[in-house]
Amino acid sequence: MLSDKTIDELVPEIHQTLGVRYPKMEEIVEDHQKAQALLDQLAKAEILHPRFYEKSIMCPQCGSRNVAFKYHCPHCGSYEIEKRELYEHIECGTMDSDEHFIRDGKVFCPRCSKPLEKVGVDYRKAGTWFRCRNCDKRFDAPEGRHHCRECGLKFGIKESVLTDVYSYVLDKTAEAEFSRESLFLAPIKEMMKEAGYQLDSSNMAPGVSGTFHLFDLVGSKTKADQRTVLTIDMVVCDKACGEEQVISVFAKTFDVAPTGSIVIAIPGLSDKARRLAELYKLKVIEGEKPEEIVQRFHRILTSIT
Repeated sequence: MLSDKTIDELVPEIHQTLGVRYPKMEEIVEDHQKAQALLDQLAKAEILHPRFYEKSIMCPQCGSRNVAFKYHCPHCGSYEIEKRELYEHIECGTMDSDEHFIRDGKVFCPRCSKPLEKVGVDYRKAGTWFRCRNCDKRFDAPEGRHHCRECGLKFGIKESVLTDVYSYVLDKTAEAEFSRESLFLAPIKEMMKEAGYQLDSSNMAPGVSGTFHLFDLVGSKTKADQRTVLTIDMVVCDKACGEEQVISVFAKTFDVAPTGSIVIAIPGLSDKARRLAELYKLKVIEGEKPEEIVQRFHRILTSIT
C-alpha cells in the first residue's frame, strides 16, 4: 500500500449511505467501520498523518451524507428551471434567445435566416439567463438549497452540518522504519532461521566489558559443540555512509567479539569508510535494492556457516 509506493496517499470516497470510506484500507480489514477505526489508531500513533481533503455536508435532521444541492426559481420555488443563452448575429445585430437561433442542430439568424457557422465570427454569445417553466419568469441566477434524499429535509447552508474529511499520508520516519523491517530485515531473518540460527528477540549481545550492546539482528547456533554468533547492523544514509557509522559498529563488535559481524550499508560506504571496514575486518554489504542486499547476505552467510 503506502509503504510499497503503489500509492502516495489514502484518499477518501464519499458514499451516499456509508459516508466517508477508504477503499484501499477496506481491502485490508474488509469493513469500512473497522477501516476508520484502524486509521484513527494509526493517526493517534503518528504513523499516518491526516491531511484536510474536503468538507462534507450532512443533513442536520438525520445526519445522512446523501444530500443533493438543487437549484430553484427565486419567484415560485420550482425546481423546473432551464438555462438559456443570448445570441447576437454580428452582421445584422439581431439578439434573441438561443432557442430561436437553433434549428435542427444548426444556427440561423431568426430575422434574416442567414446560416451562422462560427461563434465569434458570424455570431457571439452575449449573455446567460434562466427561465422557470412553472411561472415563466426570467432571472439572472437561480437560488439553491440542499435536499436530503434520506429524510426529505430541505435546508440552506446555514442549517447544514459541515464536517472535515481527511486523506492520510504515511509518516516519513515510520515509512523508513517499515522499509527497514519489512523489505530488508524480514527476508534476512527468514534466511538465518533456515540456516539454523536462533534469533535473539532483544537484539542484544553481551560484551567482554559486561555491557550489553544493541544490534539490528543477533543470531546464534551451535553445531558439533561449536557456537556461532552473528551480529548484523544496518546503516541507512542519504548518500554514502561515512567512517563514523563504521566506527560505531566496530566499537560494540570489538567488545562482543562475535563469530561474524555484518554491516549492511544503504546505499553504500564512502571510500574511506570502506577501507576502515576492511581494516576492522567487518563484512560489508552495499546496495539500494532489497533483492541485491538479500542475495549478497546469502553469500556471506554461506561462507560463515
